[in-house]
Amino acid sequence: MSDNIPEPDSKQLTTIYKKNGQFDNQRKQLLENFKQSETYANLLLKLKILIENKIKQDPTILQKNKGKMAALIQGEITNDSKLLNIVDKDIQDKIIDSPEFHNVIRQQLLDIRRIILGITDEEYANQQQQEKLRLERLKLEAKFAQANNTDYKNNFRVKSLNNNRITKPPRFNIQKATNNQSSGSSDKDKKLPFMMY
Repeated sequence: MSDNIPEPDSKQLTTIYKKNGQFDNQRKQLLENFKQSETYANLLLKLKILIENKIKQDPTILQKNKGKMAALIQGEITNDSKLLNIVDKDIQDKIIDSPEFHNVIRQQLLDIRRIILGITDEEYANQQQQEKLRLERLKLEAKFAQANNTDYKNNFRVKSLNNNRITKPPRFNIQKATNNQSSGSSDKDKKLPFMMY
C-alpha cells in the first residue's frame, strides 16, 4: 500500500460508488426483489380496491383526462397512510434494518477504498484475515467479560438459606413417659403406643 495516497473521505467514496453504477445496480436489485415479494402483491391489490371504490363513488372520473384522474388517485394514495405504511415497513425490514444489505454495501465501499488506495489482492486478503482475527478476539473478550460479570454478580446473590429437605420434629412417646411416672410397669407399657409427630 502506498503511503503517499490520503485516506478517501466518505463523499469521495459515495461519488465513486455512484459513478461506477453500483448505486443504480443496487437500486434496481432492490426494486426487483420488491416486485417479487408478497408485499408488492398486497400493495397492488389494495391499490386496485382503492381505485375501484373511487370509480364507484364518482363514475364521471373515467370521463376526465388521464392527467386529472392520475392526480386524483395519487392524492387519494398519499392521504391514505395505510398504503404507504406497507411500503415503509418493507423498506424498514429489507433495507434499513437488514444486516445482509449493510454488509453488501460495506463490502462494495471497502472494494472501492481498496482500489483508491492501490491495495493489492494479497495485501487485501491479509487485511481481511487480520480483521477477522480482531473480530474473533473482540467476541472472545466480550464473552469472557460477560462470564466474569456473571460470576461477580453470582457471588453477591443470597444463597438459599432454607434447606429443601423437610425436617420433622423428633418423636416423643408422651403416654409412656406419663404412665411410667404415675404407676409401675404394666401390659400397656409393653405395647408400643401410637407415636405423635
